[in-house]
Amino acid sequence: LGSPPGGFVPEAERWAHAHSVPEFEIDAQPVCWAQFAEFVDDGAYDDRRWWSDAGWEQLEASGRRAPRYVEQVSGGVLARRGGRLQRLPGAQVVLHVTAHEAEAWCRWAGRRLPSEAEWELAASQAGARGFAWGEVSEWVAGSARAYPGGPAWPAGPGPLRVQRGASAWGSARLRHPCARQAVAAGRDDCFVGFRSCAV
Repeated sequence: LGSPPGGFVPEAERWAHAHSVPEFEIDAQPVCWAQFAEFVDDGAYDDRRWWSDAGWEQLEASGRRAPRYVEQVSGGVLARRGGRLQRLPGAQVVLHVTAHEAEAWCRWAGRRLPSEAEWELAASQAGARGFAWGEVSEWVAGSARAYPGGPAWPAGPGPLRVQRGASAWGSARLRHPCARQAVAAGRDDCFVGFRSCAV
C-alpha cells in the first residue's frame, strides 16, 4: 500500500509498505444507478436494519430517501443538475452518496465495501480483468488512518473515512491507484460512489 519516496508524494500516500491481502472477489465496476434504484425501491431508506447507528441518525436528521440531488428513483432516476431535472442512465455510476449509504447498500445486497488494500491491489493489477476506476472516487471500508511511518492525518469533524481513486472531475495528475483522501463519512457533496466485494 502507498507510494514510495521520490518526487512529490501526497501525505496521505506516505509511505509504501507491505500488506497481506487474503483472496477476495471485487466488482469490476462501481455500483450503478440501476442497482442502487433496487435498494431504494425496496424501501431500504425506511428500514433501520441496513444502516449503522451513525448512518440512521444522519438519515433521520436529513429526512432524505435518496442520494443527494436525486428527486425520483422509481421509474428511472431523476436528479437535479444545473438547476434542472435530468434522467440519469441506469448504467451510470452512482454519485453523491455518503459512506453510510454505501454501507447500507452493501448490507442490503449481502456484500461489503472493499478494504483499502483490496481496492488498491485491484486498481493496480486487475485492469486486464476489466477492473475500471477513475470515473468517481470510491468509499472503502474502515476508518482513515495514516500509514506506518507517514505523517498523521488531521482530525475531522467526526469519524473520517477513506475515499480511493479519483473522479473524472479531478486533476489527471492525481489520478493513480495509490491516491487516497480522508473524508467525513456523512459527506455527499463529492463526486463519490462505491463498489462491493463478496462476503
